[in-house]
Amino acid sequence: MTTASPLPARRRPLPRFGLVWVTWRQHRFALYGLLGMLAAFAVLMVAGGLQARSTYHRLGLGGCASFAGGRCEQLRMELFDWYPQPLPFLFLLLLPAAFGAFFGGPLIARELETGTYRFAWTQGAGRTRWLLTKLFLIAVALAAVAEAYGALYTWYNAPLDHVMRFGFNDYLGFELGGIVFPVQTLLAFTAGVFVGVLTRRTLVAVGVVFLGSSGLIMALVFKLRRYYMTPLVTAGRTGPRDWVIGRAYVDPSGHLLDTSDSHILYTKYLAQLPMSGDPQPSSSYRDWLLARHYTIVTTYHPAGRFWTFQFIETGWMGLLILLLGLVTVRLVRRRIG
Repeated sequence: MTTASPLPARRRPLPRFGLVWVTWRQHRFALYGLLGMLAAFAVLMVAGGLQARSTYHRLGLGGCASFAGGRCEQLRMELFDWYPQPLPFLFLLLLPAAFGAFFGGPLIARELETGTYRFAWTQGAGRTRWLLTKLFLIAVALAAVAEAYGALYTWYNAPLDHVMRFGFNDYLGFELGGIVFPVQTLLAFTAGVFVGVLTRRTLVAVGVVFLGSSGLIMALVFKLRRYYMTPLVTAGRTGPRDWVIGRAYVDPSGHLLDTSDSHILYTKYLAQLPMSGDPQPSSSYRDWLLARHYTIVTTYHPAGRFWTFQFIETGWMGLLILLLGLVTVRLVRRRIG
């Protein structure tokens, strides 16, 4: 007499929002820390921004039509001296790399390193759904926090930016004043997940992504970004928010001065300035050169290219994010057993 073997129990699928709950439970303390950092930064920025606006109105800078000279020039320099030096805010440039390394690096690498992925993929959700849910939810949270950092800094720095009229090459102004900062964060995060899947080692992924992302951002800020478009050349004046790439000087006979000759020329200008009395020179260096029939040739990006540069950087980073995401999903689906 044969007995029928019991049918294997059907694996119950996870509820619709089951993976959302699991992702939240796994990463809630990291997200708490992220929001705590944002809250502390917000307190500092709001307090500083309110005090900056109070100083701006106390000095009467709102009534200045121009800051090119005279009393308004002195007042804006007083506001500039009041603001803290921007060096402490350089850490903001490293935030995308830090977020990518410490959120993206361990996301899958820790599961692979400890072997817990075998349990996670047998709980009613396939590995693709499991991976995409984690990537999407954490990426949205990181992008939102990065955008909040940018908005806070832009608001805090608005009075100083109004009177100084920085060019759009200002490293913090370009990063935090547009859409680049969240995209940099997403790129670092996606790269962190990719390196974690590739190496299966948490510490290796964290170190590689932090150093690599930091190096990329520094290279963009100080070297590479200026080559997104061909700069313009003018012998006239540039606008206050234009990005000046370089200047060259042509003598009255039409010869281009090299670096040493330009330095000698500037030394002559300094030598004729009064040693005492009014600290302001009677004429600017530019006017002094023009009075002696020198030509100033300026290479620059006009201020109108700000959003063009933003979209260029966002575009190639977005494509790289998509590529890294697709390769990561393929690795998880095909090469991890």
